[in-house]
Amino acid sequence: MSFVPEKLDYKQKRQFRYSLQDYMHRAFHFDDFNGKMVLEIGCGAGIDSAEFAANGASVVSMDLTRSSTELTRDLFKGIGLSPMAIQSNATSLPFKDSTFDCVYSFGVLHHFPGIEAALAEIHRILKPGGQVMVMLYHRDSLLYAYSIVYWRGIKEGLLKTMTQDDLLSCYSERNEGCPYTRAYTKQEALDLFSSRFRQVTTEVYYNVIDLPEQRKVKVDVPDKFELGWHLIVKAVK
Repeated sequence: MSFVPEKLDYKQKRQFRYSLQDYMHRAFHFDDFNGKMVLEIGCGAGIDSAEFAANGASVVSMDLTRSSTELTRDLFKGIGLSPMAIQSNATSLPFKDSTFDCVYSFGVLHHFPGIEAALAEIHRILKPGGQVMVMLYHRDSLLYAYSIVYWRGIKEGLLKTMTQDDLLSCYSERNEGCPYTRAYTKQEALDLFSSRFRQVTTEVYYNVIDLPEQRKVKVDVPDKFELGWHLIVKAVK
């Protein structure tokens, strides 16, 4: 979500993000990190980094791409905040041990074939008692079952030549053809994070499906069934 083609200003970008994904403030509590050091891995257009910063956090925004770090710097400057955006890889973070109170990453780590290396780095740079908050795609979701497996795989016949994992990588993002995407079950996420962190919790949000002519169509399903596309994992060092 670079928002470059749409040419939105900050207020429009913020409104778009938090109206579409309207659970984010109650899930992440951006206002709980006043005075804390926060690292965002995969800052994109910088909207979430700005939300932490606007609530008093000292934020370092990091992305693999130069374009995202530049977008984030421009966004911060445009709303009167001081940017600290760097280009780096999550599997080799350029920070000292025990630097951050919180590491936040939304919709990024499920694109890492070697996610364990990224989690090792996150654990290293977190302070004792520091928190990691991550959004991963949820395999036991309506979007995965309907939009990926049924619509793309069965109805369009793509499972004849592609695996379910191939379909997920190809059709998980706004732009088709992502090189790698993995979706996790709650148990897989718990096992993955519990190998390094404690107090691991998971929550499921965002009941949506993709349709041929519209992305992220909200579906009225009670949250208790946990069929949402976003799996929120939180843990403590």
